[in-house]
Amino acid sequence: LVGFQPHSGQDDYQGPKGRPSPHKYGGDYEAQRHWMEITYHLPISEWYWHSLEYWGLDYPPLTAYVSWVCGFVAHNVGSLHDKMMLENDSDDADTNITHTDTSDYDNVCQTDDDVECILDDDAEYIQSTSEKEQQIDEQRGGLKAIKDLVALHSSRFGYEDALGKMYMRFTVLLLDLLVYMSAVIAIAKRLIDTKSSFQKESSSSNSIVTTSDWFLLTALTQPALLLTDHGHFQYNTTSLGLALWSFYFMTQTSFVGCVIGSVLFSLALNFKQMELYHAPAVFAYLLGRCFCNENYTKQQQSSGMNFFGKFCALGVSVILTFAVLWLPFAIYPRASLSTKFHLDGISQVLKRLFPFQRGLFEDKVANIWFSLSVKPLSIRSRISPDLLPLAALLLTLVMILPACFMLYRVGQRNTHYSPKKNLEFLLWGSVSISLAFFLASFQVHEKGILISLAPLSLLALDANGFVIWFSTVATWSLWPLLVIDRLCEAYVCCLVIFLCINAMTRPTQLSGEVIFLRSNLATVAAVLSLAAMLCLHFAEWRLVPPSHLPDLFPVLWSLLGCGLFCISYLATIWAMSMKYNTTSTKLNTHSKQRSHSSGKGWRKFFFLSYFGIVATLGEAFSPATHQTIHRGVSCCSCLSAGKESDYFIPNSDHLERARVLLPWEEQSKKDSQPVLNLNLSAKNSDRLPLADGLDDDAVAACDETNTTPCSWEDGKVWRETEQALVAFGILVKHDSDNKSKELTREVIIDKVPQLLRLPTDQIVESASFFVGNSTEELPNLVLLQ
Repeated sequence: LVGFQPHSGQDDYQGPKGRPSPHKYGGDYEAQRHWMEITYHLPISEWYWHSLEYWGLDYPPLTAYVSWVCGFVAHNVGSLHDKMMLENDSDDADTNITHTDTSDYDNVCQTDDDVECILDDDAEYIQSTSEKEQQIDEQRGGLKAIKDLVALHSSRFGYEDALGKMYMRFTVLLLDLLVYMSAVIAIAKRLIDTKSSFQKESSSSNSIVTTSDWFLLTALTQPALLLTDHGHFQYNTTSLGLALWSFYFMTQTSFVGCVIGSVLFSLALNFKQMELYHAPAVFAYLLGRCFCNENYTKQQQSSGMNFFGKFCALGVSVILTFAVLWLPFAIYPRASLSTKFHLDGISQVLKRLFPFQRGLFEDKVANIWFSLSVKPLSIRSRISPDLLPLAALLLTLVMILPACFMLYRVGQRNTHYSPKKNLEFLLWGSVSISLAFFLASFQVHEKGILISLAPLSLLALDANGFVIWFSTVATWSLWPLLVIDRLCEAYVCCLVIFLCINAMTRPTQLSGEVIFLRSNLATVAAVLSLAAMLCLHFAEWRLVPPSHLPDLFPVLWSLLGCGLFCISYLATIWAMSMKYNTTSTKLNTHSKQRSHSSGKGWRKFFFLSYFGIVATLGEAFSPATHQTIHRGVSCCSCLSAGKESDYFIPNSDHLERARVLLPWEEQSKKDSQPVLNLNLSAKNSDRLPLADGLDDDAVAACDETNTTPCSWEDGKVWRETEQALVAFGILVKHDSDNKSKELTREVIIDKVPQLLRLPTDQIVESASFFVGNSTEELPNLVLLQ
């Protein structure tokens, strides 16, 4: 439906206030068509040199090769017109001869006006012949239109045949299907449990909608992507699909997947240079994977898969990919150069890809630099133009460092973590880092927000509310561009359809929402931001800007969009820190004597260090020691639960009830056997009891008649247990807002006082078993009991 709307620059329309250029025609649609024209008809040495004033090629080599393929197909399919014309001329000659020889003049009549008429069979024959000729003429013209679409020089300045447009739209749809949609489906299969589904009842009938259906609809109906690629006309989903495929392979357990992923990401970089927004995320994660050398088998160790070997494997794969794509521009130099191998072609490609002379940003984009350029700040007049790229670089580095560090750590711990969790974290990291580039880097375009939107749309299971809100904001930020393209109706329809799909198919419960912002403050902020966006729409519709402020509304659009994107960036860092702390806790339950930093300190550090203003105010990180249990599984020192004065101190009633043996402890005492009997029947071998419990002598030594206090009576054992349960998400922190009284530690201790004395490491082991093996989300109170 979006494809039936106008494309960028159609009929040379440049917006309500724009004026056609005498040197160019149209917009991105004409640019893409022109690249098909020059890549097919000109030698490769001229692709990045030819007629640069008229939509010169300024995308990486892979885009040029794809344009050549599209031009080749268009030219050769259109050439069928010539063949059909020759065949038809031959058929016409044979038909005329046959008809002359078999003419039956008995069927010719004479009218009163001496005009001959043809009756019966001849009349039907001539009518069918004329219809056939008309059909062939239509086919000739249609095929000819496709060939003329890429005709050298003659197709410029306004060739907009309907069939040519259909061919152009088809190329976008085909690449979208082959690259982007396939990547989304592959990632969905990994992120979603195939057994999970939910049932939605309507008033008319009952229908079962799987979580996978909702997930795919959310990712594939993103309004901003549809409007940009299928309306405005670009091939963004091709590069984004290659990047998503690379994420999919990089997060596989085998390091071979990392090599395949590096090749795919190199292809994405060579399709659109804006994929550099994802490059730091990929580099940090793969660097961590290179240092991940634990739990290797002897075969892997003997094969030399150490840091140096893995790093070289990644480097060789990237170098070879770039060499294959770039070497033709050095091997085939321009005719003016005498040598057979020259780097002048490669340098010209680089100049076209990175035009620093265009300035700090392009048009009115919702990022930090444009916001600081508005009066009275006018940062571009206060800082030398030579220093602006350096300032943009430094600010971008400051903003990407937190996400890069966490990605490196997650990659380093890959052997203890599932591909699903690694993929989720890499998606979050790519969103955060690409947002940092969009907000702070040099030469940013408003369509750059799509680089963040694509991976975020695949995180609906983690934070559905945030995904829907961000998708709306990203689409809304493109409004000034869509007005120029006359896509206003499509904008409204796509947003409404997207929101309706999510409202009608969204699962009733999403466990991943727990890790993200669910506070009332986040809800109020989202509602206020949506109200502000609607108010700007209404104001632009009903109000006329002052004559001395003709660009008032586009500027307000960019300023509000910048603020909302800054909030989004902080939200992604917060989400990453929450997942990182949870990840660290669960990983350390399977490692020995490791230390990690306090989660609360990390979150404070991240939020205080952004934008390079208060980076020195971050909390220091304190290492924590961990105990090692007899099964070789260690219990981590988990997130800090509060200050020493906030620790829970049990009363006498708690201590008395805690001494009461649990049923399985009584049975153990009677049978004089350990609770966890590995020799039990196979039907019970998949069950793991809560803990082995205390020895009989230990329990007896802690009764009320003994004057020696037990080691757990001061609450130290419970403090460690509480920290571990908080880290697992089973118990909320005591200093947080508790909406459910069942989640407070006082209520928990009152219900299960034996938690005061049960060993923490065994509780953590049991919790790890239930959380990792349960196919459904168990109530927290059930887990504790």
